[in-house]
Amino acid sequence: MAPGPVLNLLFLLLLQGLAWPQEAQLSEVTGAVGGVAFLNSRTSLNPSKYSQIHWRWKSQVKIASQRRGEKAEYPQSLLKERLELFENYTLKISHLRVGDSSEYRLYLEDDSGKENVERVLLKVYDLVPKPNVSAVTNGDSQRCDAILNCSVALKEVTYEWIPPQKLPMKGDPVLRVSFDPEVETYVCKVSNPVSSNNASLTYRHPCSWTGESSSATSRPTPGALVALGHLILLFLLLAMA
Repeated sequence: MAPGPVLNLLFLLLLQGLAWPQEAQLSEVTGAVGGVAFLNSRTSLNPSKYSQIHWRWKSQVKIASQRRGEKAEYPQSLLKERLELFENYTLKISHLRVGDSSEYRLYLEDDSGKENVERVLLKVYDLVPKPNVSAVTNGDSQRCDAILNCSVALKEVTYEWIPPQKLPMKGDPVLRVSFDPEVETYVCKVSNPVSSNNASLTYRHPCSWTGESSSATSRPTPGALVALGHLILLFLLLAMA
């Protein structure tokens, strides 16, 4: 192929690239069910620079738009009654639902018709309810093997078992402590990006466990799979004597 046609082809590709909307990197916002989320640009925007803007939900549904000097408009959508567009084009979504989780795009068009795109990923999580905790023992009178179970009816959560504190924290050179080795409490902490909750199991010699009652602080997600956190413990009665 001659140099001339090659250069022409490269020039056409360059023009096409300039005509495509310029997309920024995807930023992420988290929110809690029932709460509020603010979706905004990664950079500081000058509203007078753009002739019109609009937000799209799931990259397709237009949910908010505004022309320079005019009031914001909210086309019919599942989000319409929960939206508010600010002067700097930040979009507020109230009364969040798990179904609001998606990618949102802000389209910014200047006077020349050039369009830039800002992308925001919204993730909405349920508040973590109080975990259900229980202990299963082997019934052996000489050994106390126990499996501690911790669960909540939510996905995308992290489990953490916090054992009894055996050693004093750093601080004053002299610390007076009292500890009864026959009573120990283990705490299960469950968390997600927007909240956390915990419940405890208390061990009493020789091999009994008492757990907290599970009073939910928020409604679990319908149909969510129950995730389990397990802790396997071994107690030797001779060592406790």
